[in-house]
Amino acid sequence: MKRNIFAIFIAMLLTQVIISCSESTINLDPIGDTEVGFFQNEKQMQQAVFGIYQKVSFFYAFRGGQNNNVFPVVLLPSDDLTTPGSYATENFSALNGSNGQLSLYYQFAYQLIARANTVLQKIEENGSTAYKLKPEERAYHKGEALFLRSYMNFCLWNVYGTAPLISERITDLDKAYAPNSTGTQLLDQAIADLDEAATLLPESWPAEFKGRVTRNAALGLRGKCLVFRGTVAKNNADFGAAIAAFNAIKGASLTAKYSRNFDVAFNNNEESLFEYQANNSVTNANPFVGGAGGNDAFGVIGEIGAWVGMFSQDPNWIGNSHYTATPQIKNAYNEADPRRAYNINMEEGKLINVMKYVRNTAYARGGNGVSINNPRILRLADVLLLKAEAIVRSGGNLREAIALVNSIRERARNSAEGESPATEPADLNDSETNAATVLEWIFNERRLELAFEEGHRWWDLRRRHIAGEIDLKTYDFGSLDKGFKFTDDNVNFPLPSREITDNPNLNQNSGY
Repeated sequence: MKRNIFAIFIAMLLTQVIISCSESTINLDPIGDTEVGFFQNEKQMQQAVFGIYQKVSFFYAFRGGQNNNVFPVVLLPSDDLTTPGSYATENFSALNGSNGQLSLYYQFAYQLIARANTVLQKIEENGSTAYKLKPEERAYHKGEALFLRSYMNFCLWNVYGTAPLISERITDLDKAYAPNSTGTQLLDQAIADLDEAATLLPESWPAEFKGRVTRNAALGLRGKCLVFRGTVAKNNADFGAAIAAFNAIKGASLTAKYSRNFDVAFNNNEESLFEYQANNSVTNANPFVGGAGGNDAFGVIGEIGAWVGMFSQDPNWIGNSHYTATPQIKNAYNEADPRRAYNINMEEGKLINVMKYVRNTAYARGGNGVSINNPRILRLADVLLLKAEAIVRSGGNLREAIALVNSIRERARNSAEGESPATEPADLNDSETNAATVLEWIFNERRLELAFEEGHRWWDLRRRHIAGEIDLKTYDFGSLDKGFKFTDDNVNFPLPSREITDNPNLNQNSGY
């Protein structure tokens, strides 16, 4: 963060020096928009809000090489995926502060937060005059900025644990050296922001704006943050608040078929609460823009598709860096569960076998594994299983919790090819009275339903390890890497070394 701020200050200084050297340029108007003249009306404020969304694209872009794509940070640590290649985020033993993908993930997250904080500041400063034609958009824009900042804080807690909490725009170098957050501070901020966002966001958007976050998205993510915090803090009140948030979601429903959640023809469907809006670039898809630098040097838009080549080995020169399903996840499914055949190519010995976002996708112009199929970041099935978990953890009605799990299993059965439902997964026994048993059922169902999506499995394992419910040090991750080693310190990944060097108030995470 410090280096970016220095760059801004140096650029401003050079501009002043250059202009002062020529009398003929003193009174020239600036080329393009400047901050002083921007943020003045609804259109400009909306453009700024869209700029926050655009930063999400950096987490899905190929950006010229598999080592510049940051998805290994959330996908590979779990026991669902492994790779014939070598990634420190899978084998843990090679993790350090120089890891390029972790550095990029950190950088992208704080760039998004910076954009959100700028919009929030400008809404406060200019809101009374900028929203004269459409005053309702002031609340909508604030809600969107709060939601997107919250999503990043949720991700930062799950990846680094103690990353700095930045809740306002940094305009002064004296405030540029934020210390480590502690405990659940990142989740605390996200929960507070989402509480407010839920009061500001609309219940839906017109068709041309479908995909922008809604009240349901804020309620769903808030409930998820509460369940995560409640797990590690062992706070029953969080589970009660999560259930209330989930119960307030209106109008969402499970899709008739499981596959529709990963089918390009059903983007932004009735089950989706928040998804990245992947699309074609203006001309041909160019997954090579940006390179290893990872900054905004490749323009305002950049690549807006979602790279799935880690599953399909596209482009083919990525070699053995593709991700493959572990024996553990293959064996976790009942053979008759339609989700198994949809998610995994079960051909014996086949390593390119993860099909979830590949089977029903469409590729951007130019190919190279860049898809226009939206990654579903938060969907109702995730929420329903989290609600079931919150019920169990808070001592609620086990039959109600089991019914929620069975609703997911019923949809899975009805997702079989052909007209007849599958026989599996069968409903769970709703007379079960052992809460620990039901909790394990829920986590097993989360694994089967959410496999290969958005880091769900790793983040579930991580929070349970922190809570002392499981011990990942003795866990079989199914990794192809024989150098695999997990320690307690690995629940938090290392902060970028350059940030530790530049920021005297920031300490490296334990073990690195």
